[in-house]
Amino acid sequence: MRKKLVVFISIAFIVMLAACGGEKVDDETATKYISKAEEIIHLLNDEDYGAVVDEFADDFKDDSTEGQLREIQPLIEDSGEFKEVKKSSVEKSDGFFVTVIAGKYSEDDRIFTISFNDDDEVVGLFVK
Repeated sequence: MRKKLVVFISIAFIVMLAACGGEKVDDETATKYISKAEEIIHLLNDEDYGAVVDEFADDFKDDSTEGQLREIQPLIEDSGEFKEVKKSSVEKSDGFFVTVIAGKYSEDDRIFTISFNDDDEVVGLFVK
């Protein structure tokens, strides 16, 4: 199970690095994926892992169980209470919409990188 999590995080990291050279998207597309990413963040904050898994592409559902998502909960809990989204951006890279959200919490800020495919399914999730 730990190996699957490492593979998943590695894929998310590669997609995130690829985003550095991604292409800009129009405002409508950016708004759409920022909204979807914010929903994922709120679900994580509410510890609704089942709903998060439901948003994953089928290829990732076996590798992204609720238990694996629970492993990031201490990181989120240590951040304190969620306050607001400080910054957000979306770029298209290698056919994926890579959304980066800087979230402000009461104790520590977090950066979420959530990637979506063309079917609006999550294909990458990284929290820093």
